[in-house]
Amino acid sequence: MAKMKASKAAVAINSLLGHLLCITGYALGTMLTLALITGFAGAYDESYANEAIVLSGISIGLCAAAIIMGTCIKRRVSRFRQYVSLMSMQKLTAIGDIAARTSRSAGFVKKDLQKMIRKRFFVNATIDSVTNQIIICTSTLPVQGSTVNYEVFHCSGCGAAGTKAKGMLGYCDYCGSPVR
Repeated sequence: MAKMKASKAAVAINSLLGHLLCITGYALGTMLTLALITGFAGAYDESYANEAIVLSGISIGLCAAAIIMGTCIKRRVSRFRQYVSLMSMQKLTAIGDIAARTSRSAGFVKKDLQKMIRKRFFVNATIDSVTNQIIICTSTLPVQGSTVNYEVFHCSGCGAAGTKAKGMLGYCDYCGSPVR
């Protein structure tokens, strides 16, 4: 159960972090740029003009780095949702197939999936380097010959589709969120 909460939390925290970095970078960058412009209009003492320019440049550079990092994190979360959709809805597990559907190279997708596994976006996932597939250890798949009725669910955490015993609590095979 703790593993499942960790996966959903990892995606939520990364999503929030990406947004916060972007917002902070844009807000501080805008304020620093305006301060720099007004400083050139005569607010700075001539003796400290060079130091002010250097300090402002460094600060704006840090803001730009925050924006870039935030954007990268938000894109990774978006790709995670795209990968989960391809794996759950279209049953694609071969990295080459996922790469073809996302218009990215297989190397990029493999590294991206490995990073997502390492950052705990996926629960019970590994990449089989021999077959070059991502393997999700499923816990909610119906057992053949079973008399239990199953129903399809859509995870509210990551959007994946799955099956679970009708009327019972189940867990998403991709992010581990509980589903009813």
